[in-house]
Amino acid sequence: MNEADTCRTYVLPKLKSAGWEDEYISEQMVLTPGRIVPIGDRHTRKEGLRPDYVLSVRQNIHIAVVEAKADYAHPAKGLQQAIQYAEMMGLKFAYSSNGKGIVEHDFITGMERNLDNFPS
Repeated sequence: MNEADTCRTYVLPKLKSAGWEDEYISEQMVLTPGRIVPIGDRHTRKEGLRPDYVLSVRQNIHIAVVEAKADYAHPAKGLQQAIQYAEMMGLKFAYSSNGKGIVEHDFITGMERNLDNFPS
């Protein structure tokens, strides 16, 4: 099962079971449009940065980033990526999940911990 499958099969249902409603979950939000790379007299644009999910407490008041990885990967594999996105956005929480386990980085306390479920 790849990352996209993990998102749909495990992560999104876990977010919803924790009480997150669709209007507070942004999927694949574009943080950066991607680098422009010249190729001769033409150019192409590389893939930009997009967290798998951004969680909001109200419309446009974001609080956390969730990065999903394939179900066979360690749950913390995407934590550094989630931390990078959260820092870019000035958010307080970063999560990484393989759909089975969840790792949280709390910028308020500086602590990391393993969770069974996403916070509500």
